[in-house]
Amino acid sequence: MKSNHVIIGCCILFLFASCVSPINCRKYFKIYREPVVRYDSFDLYAGIFVSLNGKDALCFYNNGYSKTISSFPSNIISFWLNPEVEIANLLENDQYFRKELWGHFRIFNDTIIIQTFGISNDQLCRRSVYETKGVILNDSTIKVFSDYSYWFEHELIKESIIYSLVKTDQKPDSTLAWFNKKRWYKKNLHESRR
Repeated sequence: MKSNHVIIGCCILFLFASCVSPINCRKYFKIYREPVVRYDSFDLYAGIFVSLNGKDALCFYNNGYSKTISSFPSNIISFWLNPEVEIANLLENDQYFRKELWGHFRIFNDTIIIQTFGISNDQLCRRSVYETKGVILNDSTIKVFSDYSYWFEHELIKESIIYSLVKTDQKPDSTLAWFNKKRWYKKNLHESRR
C-alpha cells in the first residue's frame, strides 16, 4: 500500500516539475539558434521603435537581440514633442535597464518575428515566451499584427499596432539580458548572434 502512495506521489511530482521546469518555459524560444539575416534596405538598429499608441517600444540590435520597453511615459504627445529628452528619462528609469523583456528577432523578406521572454511572478513559469510578428513597412515603420503568449496559448492584441523609429544612440545594454550567462543559451547560441 505504501509503495502505491510513493509511486503516485512520484508521478505527481514528475508532472508538476515538468510543468514548471525551465526547459518547458523556454522550449518555444528558438530564434537565437538561427543565423542573423541582415537586410541593407532596413535600418532597424538606428534607434528605438515607439508604438504610436504609447504603450511600449522595441529596440533591435545588429547581433539579433531585441528588447521590449514596457515602462513608457503616460503622455505620448509629450514624448513626440521632445523624444530625445523623453528617451533620456527612460534611461534613468530602472525598468528600462532591467534584465527582463529581452529576446531575439529574425527577418524574412519584410516580415519580422520577435521572441521575447516576459516575466510574471504569478505564473508557474517565472518567464514565458511571447512571439510578436509584424511587417516592416519601410525603414522607419513596423506594423505589428500578432503578439502571442505561448504560456497562455492566447493572442494578446486585437488590432495592429504601428511602431515608428526614433533615431537615437541611447539604447539599453544588451549585455544585461538575463539569459546571457545561462548554459543552455550559450551552448545553442548561433555564432552570428554572439
